[in-house]
Amino acid sequence: MAEKILIVDDEKSILKALRMTLEDKYRIVSAEKGSRAIKLFQEEKPDLILLDIGLPDINGIEVLKAVKEKDPDALVIMVTAVEEVKTIVESIRLGAYDYLVKPINSQELFLTVKNALENLRLKDQIRVIQKLNIDRYKFELIGQSPEVKKMIEIAKKVSISIDTPILITGESGTGKGVFTRAIHYSTGKTPGPFVTVNCGAIAKDLVESELFGYERGAFTGARADGKKGHFEESAGGTLFLDEIGAMPISAQAKLLRVLEDRKFSRVGGTKDIEVLSRIIAATNTELEDAVKQGQFRKDLFYRLNVIKIEVPALRERKDDIILLTRHFMTHYNSKLGKRIKNISPKVKDFLLQYPWPGNVRELRNMVERIILLEDGDTILPEHIAFVSDLKEEKDGRITDISGGSLDYEAATKALIEKALKRAGGNVTEAALMLNMPVHKLRYRIKKIGLEN
Repeated sequence: MAEKILIVDDEKSILKALRMTLEDKYRIVSAEKGSRAIKLFQEEKPDLILLDIGLPDINGIEVLKAVKEKDPDALVIMVTAVEEVKTIVESIRLGAYDYLVKPINSQELFLTVKNALENLRLKDQIRVIQKLNIDRYKFELIGQSPEVKKMIEIAKKVSISIDTPILITGESGTGKGVFTRAIHYSTGKTPGPFVTVNCGAIAKDLVESELFGYERGAFTGARADGKKGHFEESAGGTLFLDEIGAMPISAQAKLLRVLEDRKFSRVGGTKDIEVLSRIIAATNTELEDAVKQGQFRKDLFYRLNVIKIEVPALRERKDDIILLTRHFMTHYNSKLGKRIKNISPKVKDFLLQYPWPGNVRELRNMVERIILLEDGDTILPEHIAFVSDLKEEKDGRITDISGGSLDYEAATKALIEKALKRAGGNVTEAALMLNMPVHKLRYRIKKIGLEN
């Protein structure tokens, strides 16, 4: 359905002209007075208002104030006969999207209205995405094990305060990032930005400029206008410092100051910048050992360690394995249009006995691959033959969990053949299906003799 536009102008000729220009593409309602415009705004709920400033009863600025009080997100384009800077600045300050000067050029009118409505649609999409994210991350904190219930309880408590730093520990793949987002999206209100920084993936010489930003001319190659750092980008939200143990000592001192004073200066700058955001750090290493070895500051460790949450390995929360498996099955069935809804008893036994060195990430990737490549309605033992720890030695023979002989080279070849067939021979697409780097897939194709 076409968007609805409320046109407000006391000149009937202009009302008529604007209506005739826009009515082929939009639904139009109109008012000649400010008081009538406010009433129509409440009754008609228009997507956009074209609002003349010079109205006979209430001027357009007052109408704009009244509209914004009722709906701060209302989309308003001001219309003025005289381009008075003071009035225009005031209307923009009060939240008007843009302004047009009479006589209005029809092309300029269409372009301004189009841009404004696209901006509205973008905001609506962002709201939907934020809602989906909130639901998603609250939902993905799945578990009935005592360990997970305890984690969720702590998350609910710490999400209330943005001031207290949080340290999340656990093996790689346990879901520290998902857990961090759950804290971020559990504030009970629309959260600010969520900014992730992988401290281990930034070159040592660039860590400070990436985190804290830099002023113009701070170093060779710096942008002429300077740059905001991740701390400034996360203002009002959450800054997630993943692999915090990899942060250089030089940057650790500056991070400690931010945690203590909530202030920092950009590289090459002297002005203090104050920013309020929740700081969550994560590590899959023992920071205590790094402190002893002189690789991590003791004072920073103690400041980060105020609230410590340990995410358990998947093998330590067996009560959650089948629950998580079914969750991922539902997700990928929906995403890929499949109907694999059952798990055979032998596969269930395997899932519970397997040590899961890659934790929840490995389980999720395994389910994704099965749902993508297999058919039918049940996950069977042969569907998980690619899992390396599936094999065991018995009397010198490699066997699968059903007790039969299992040729792993043949299983790998069959899996790659199936992926290539589904991808129409496209190696890049097959690599995506197999969750494998393209260069590794090319190597395996060559190794097992599948090259044309």
